Amino acid sequence: MARPSSQLRDEVFKNQVDHACHVPGYFTPFPRTMAYLQDDPPLPPLSSVFPQLEDDGAAFPASADPFTVTTNTGFLPSRPPLTTLPDDFEPLTNLLDAMPIVKADGRPGLLAEFKLGPLIDTGALPDLSAKIDHLVGPDGKPDLAVITAVFRDYSFLASAYLLEPCWESWSKDHSAGYGLGRQMLPKCIASPLVMTADM
Repeated sequence: MARPSSQLRDEVFKNQVDHACHVPGYFTPFPRTMAYLQDDPPLPPLSSVFPQLEDDGAAFPASADPFTVTTNTGFLPSRPPLTTLPDDFEPLTNLLDAMPIVKADGRPGLLAEFKLGPLIDTGALPDLSAKIDHLVGPDGKPDLAVITAVFRDYSFLASAYLLEPCWESWSKDHSAGYGLGRQMLPKCIASPLVMTADM
């Protein structure tokens, strides 16, 4: 009785692999079905994993996760990110406007003159932590679009504050390297940053 062609194929391939690898008995025949590609247990329907997948993100309430996955925006925010923070955060906005190496008006900013850290350390930025709890939408729930924007701005400020000494060291003498950054964030940056991250 002749062997089935699949058995013969597996045996020929096994012999080729054994010969090429010089490791007799090392080969395990490939599965004859595609069962190994099936999910076990099966995956849930996509609509249960991403319930708003087909919805228009622009219509989501302010309390909705700004990064809700939809077919319109994918993993990007469902609305364009806010560029202006609420008035309560004007001290933060003013500091960020003054922070760049070159400001929007073309003049040198705080980082160009290595003045950001000293300015913050002397109390120029108040602790706005108490204002975080007031970032609510019309439905009384946290306004995640605004909270995300506040988190973003405090993240930029935290990075600039910690790394300003590295920028100063490198700017004054490239051969000296970056040096060390600041080791600790002041409460006026750390507290709002942690609060918004936790929301």
